[in-house]
Amino acid sequence: MRKTSRIMAKKTVRSMYGLLAAGTLTAALVMPMNVFAEEPEAQPPKETAVQEGEVTFSTDYPGVTVKPGGTSTFTLYITNTGSEETTVDLCAENLPEGWQGTFKGGANEVSMVHISAGQKKEDSPSLSYSLSVPEDTKEDTYTITLNAKGGSVDEDLELTVKVDTEEKKIGVGTFTTDYAQQEGPAGTQFSYTADLTNNSGENQTYSMSAAGAPEGWNVTFTPSGASATSSVPVDAGATSSITVAVSPAQNVTAGEYPLTLTAESAGETLELPVIVKITGTYGINATTPTGNLSVKTYAGETQDITLSIQNTGNIDLTNISLKAQASTDWEVTFDEDTISDIPAGESREVTAHITPAKDAILGDYVTVITASNKAVSSECDLRVSVQNHTSWGIAAVAIIAVLILGLILIIRRFGRR
Repeated sequence: MRKTSRIMAKKTVRSMYGLLAAGTLTAALVMPMNVFAEEPEAQPPKETAVQEGEVTFSTDYPGVTVKPGGTSTFTLYITNTGSEETTVDLCAENLPEGWQGTFKGGANEVSMVHISAGQKKEDSPSLSYSLSVPEDTKEDTYTITLNAKGGSVDEDLELTVKVDTEEKKIGVGTFTTDYAQQEGPAGTQFSYTADLTNNSGENQTYSMSAAGAPEGWNVTFTPSGASATSSVPVDAGATSSITVAVSPAQNVTAGEYPLTLTAESAGETLELPVIVKITGTYGINATTPTGNLSVKTYAGETQDITLSIQNTGNIDLTNISLKAQASTDWEVTFDEDTISDIPAGESREVTAHITPAKDAILGDYVTVITASNKAVSSECDLRVSVQNHTSWGIAAVAIIAVLILGLILIIRRFGRR
């Protein structure tokens, strides 16, 4: 029995060796085939998708509160980070029955808008959406979708409009400046930087004006980044910085001038009191009414000339004295040596009496007229031409003619001999 078991064990071992040998042979035959098999073809690299520019459609205040019968305007922006320009159609979806909405480009109603390549927010065209709510609208929150579509662009902008029927006291706007009083001499242009804030729940347009400005003054209102205007739009909850330029009249006198700057909208009137203080400036000018500073006279004879003494400052002048500086032995007097007063911007006329010396020879002389007081003075140079009388000139010509005639007769008489 034991012998039979040993024989069976040996047969089993031989069988296992046979299987191992067969497996080894098969592997040897297969490996060369794998080594010489063709490699798979190389796949081309996958292309990286190029990201296209993005167009965005936005507004600063997508949610507003209005009352039935009210109107709200949304300022819209379209930006484009891509390199392709396009034109899109504009439309509003989900607009409740009876509501009216209009796209506006500046002051015109529009239905399309052009988008430039690389268009930034600050370069966005002037675009807005004006929405009117009917009087019978029920209190609720409504969602309206604005759509810009064209080419590969299809952008939506959701607006939330809350209709409030309760009578609530809206916030009062403000119109302020840090420096309400300024001063300077005549000729100064004063500039106030004012902040106009709309604290209401609706966009407002304010009409700008100035009260109390004297005749000849000029007041202009210039919003930041815009030109001078009399109408300033301010979005709900926003503030507009406005430069107010005040130019006084040229002949303004010294003193304080209170002005009231006003910003008036459909819902409120805002006032900003300011003060312009004109400091005193002295000025005087001595001349003639015509500006002609030359006069003709004769030796030893008096010639009158009218002078104009002008107050060119903005303060009244008092006790103005008149003096003259002339050639030796000349005499210059005035019908009044002192002018009691000359109001700012006005003038006084004075007559000067000029008498050359009796032995003054023919020619031009300079006489200096000075008008002055303790604060200011002015000089005027008069050119005085001393001439001969016409009768003496005629007599001289006659004498010369007689002498020439006598000489001719003498030559003829004695020349024949």
